[in-house]
Amino acid sequence: MFRTRLPLFIVLVFLSFVSYAQKEFNEAVIIPFQKDALLREKVFIHSNKTSYFTNEQIWFTAYVVEDSNNTPSNLTTNLHVNLIDATGKVFIDKTIFIKNGIGVGDFFIDNNLSAGTYYIGAATNYMRNFGEENIFTTAITILKPVNKPRILTTANTIAYDIQAFPESGYLLEDTDNVIGIKALVNGKGQPFTGKLINSSGLEIASFQGNNFGMAKAVFTYIKEETYRAIIDINNSTQEIKIPKAKKTGIIFSLENSDTDKLKLILKTNSETLPHLKNEQLALLVYRNNFIGEAITLTLSSTEKTSQELYIDKAKLLYGVNTVTLFRNLEPIAERKFYVEQQNQQTAILIEETETTTDSISFKIQTIDPNYSAVSAQLSISILPADAKNYKETQNIKSAFLLSPYLKGTIENPAYYFKNEKPKEKEFLDLLILNQGWSAYTLAAKINKINPKEQFAFESGFTIDGALKRYPKGYDIGLLSKKNELAAFSPISKENKFSFENIYAYKNDSIKIALIKKNQPLVKPTDVSFIEPPKDLKHFSSLIEQHYHVEKTEPSQVSKAENEYNFYPTSELLDEIILKAGSAQNKEATIYDLELNLASKRNMISSASYKGKKVTKQMETNYQTLFDYFRSLGYIKPSISDKIASYYISLRNGPATMIDLGGNANPDGTFPPRVFVNNIMLNRFNNIEILEQLSMKDVDEILVNPSGAGGGADGTGGMIRIYLKEGNHQYFGDGVKKLYQNLILNTGFDRAKTYYTPQYNTLTKEAFNWVEIDWINALKTDKNGTAILKVPTNKFTANFQFVVNGISDDGLLFHTIYKTGANGF
Repeated sequence: MFRTRLPLFIVLVFLSFVSYAQKEFNEAVIIPFQKDALLREKVFIHSNKTSYFTNEQIWFTAYVVEDSNNTPSNLTTNLHVNLIDATGKVFIDKTIFIKNGIGVGDFFIDNNLSAGTYYIGAATNYMRNFGEENIFTTAITILKPVNKPRILTTANTIAYDIQAFPESGYLLEDTDNVIGIKALVNGKGQPFTGKLINSSGLEIASFQGNNFGMAKAVFTYIKEETYRAIIDINNSTQEIKIPKAKKTGIIFSLENSDTDKLKLILKTNSETLPHLKNEQLALLVYRNNFIGEAITLTLSSTEKTSQELYIDKAKLLYGVNTVTLFRNLEPIAERKFYVEQQNQQTAILIEETETTTDSISFKIQTIDPNYSAVSAQLSISILPADAKNYKETQNIKSAFLLSPYLKGTIENPAYYFKNEKPKEKEFLDLLILNQGWSAYTLAAKINKINPKEQFAFESGFTIDGALKRYPKGYDIGLLSKKNELAAFSPISKENKFSFENIYAYKNDSIKIALIKKNQPLVKPTDVSFIEPPKDLKHFSSLIEQHYHVEKTEPSQVSKAENEYNFYPTSELLDEIILKAGSAQNKEATIYDLELNLASKRNMISSASYKGKKVTKQMETNYQTLFDYFRSLGYIKPSISDKIASYYISLRNGPATMIDLGGNANPDGTFPPRVFVNNIMLNRFNNIEILEQLSMKDVDEILVNPSGAGGGADGTGGMIRIYLKEGNHQYFGDGVKKLYQNLILNTGFDRAKTYYTPQYNTLTKEAFNWVEIDWINALKTDKNGTAILKVPTNKFTANFQFVVNGISDDGLLFHTIYKTGANGF
């Protein structure tokens, strides 16, 4: 397939066209980019405010998603969240339980902390494979509780930092070049005016910096000429030298204003063209391991020095992508750019529904790209409309679509996602242009894009311990409060043991017992847990790199009291029912026992059976098997209105075979074959027998709706019932009090239940520093709807809602909505 406008200097050959150059590029670049690629994660922390007084609580919701599609990550349960000062010193470290990509937590701001800027940093263990690039950080301000908030002043020294960034990495002589200009004063961008002058002092281009201190200039770099940038900023004039241009090479520029297509303009000069005849050129458009477009290029003309290409944005990922130009399999030019995907756009609708004397109700609705309702998980900070304690610098869109892909600190990344206006999109492109490019060899780029795995996903905790003595032949088990085996470990020759992948909270009380097959449990003595090593440094050092702060040793200050409540949707240790693992200590639940019932009974097509072990609770809930099957929807009333009767069916659809024997149910399905202790019952009195079978007599129930393995008798499925035997014991029986209670010294940090602080607000000015409410985990229903009640106050009836959230399929939701305003 060719795209060409002859006479031009190249012809584009897409990868679907077989060629030697394509094969070589595929083997040298594309395969190493993607071979055994590691899944990348991203993190966002939504805090209830951004400014706090000491002795306040920082409440937050954490979101962990996969990089390519923003779907909630199910591979990591442990998120490490730190409170750090501007030097990188860790004051508080917590491990937050992440379930379906979401978790909640809090920090208590000790009165000993000084006023100033701090950072919340967050990372998973797996993110360490990729260095500091994806570490989430967001700044907060801590204020001392005085009559008026103290204004933090900057130092008297003024430091100017002026930098120039050629668009694709370098400048080229006798070619139109685009260059980004970035001007900072004490690390912050400021507006400026500027011009480019040549060696004779003549102005050849002018430009104006935006509020973030960024601009760009377009000019033709004349051969053997030199240039300077003159910047007027902060009542001063600064000057820098523009980088020297290369004599030969290929560069490119991007135009990104079109909704559907990315315009790429390749440029070279006449001095370079003769050298391109026998060289391999290729373009790769990608993000990390995801490749959206790969194009090999061949020389077509020795006259023209520019070529326009168009890339379909639908093939690219939502957010920042990268285009790299390769020459003889080495990267020579690169540019990042932002892609707005229309099929990922969402909306949050908020409307007032009811007002009472003490509250106002609001309906929140989450809308997908097709303007249809969609369920989403949200976190919402409710503040005064004129709140002084909240300044948004990060939101879920900036954290997942922008920040992980740019180097260094971005000043207010949330700005670029406020209203999605043309000005903001223009500024976003300037931001990316002024990131520059660090040249890589192919080997270095492959290592950065696709590093080897050194750090694993974390799923729960490993609990190590030791005991002084124990009966020969016994192992050790960890029990739930229901006295069911939750984890298992052999005891080593050194009398040590290790429970892996335990989902529990610090300071929980757990039960330890010695176990041996076919023997009663034994209560252990002299057993203790081994204090886990603290490993803060690897996360704090990554954040130090991220912020380029001075390296200091991490330390710990006093923490809040351990008076936490349960995260309502988490699976706590006591709710996890596991059986002893295999030789690999594989974790399993009581449901795994039920899954194995058919195999233990040597059933043909055992995988088609769903097993159920009858418990005491089931005996209480259901008097007979008829009652139990009716609750599952298997027992259905007869269509006949003359005689009240019932029939049994395991399927909702009609039978697919012609019923020659008149055995079909009234709805067209076949009744299943029912067996009691492997004896098949007469099909016509199934219901009668089920009505007579007491649940107290039943031990196991196996249901096979497909009838696989049953031949003709399995047309309507099969039910196999096994009765209790004389020595029957319920699962978990006989273990009461045969254990030792211990307190966990490792585990997740349990979040406190949110409470609204009691502020002494006598004036409206003071009221603007308070918070009204914080909702850390609000799920909209299948109609995308949820209702909130906001307490009223004496100062104002207007509020602002800061909303972030995500759907199961990776749609991102964000808005800041102020009541009383005209629109969003």
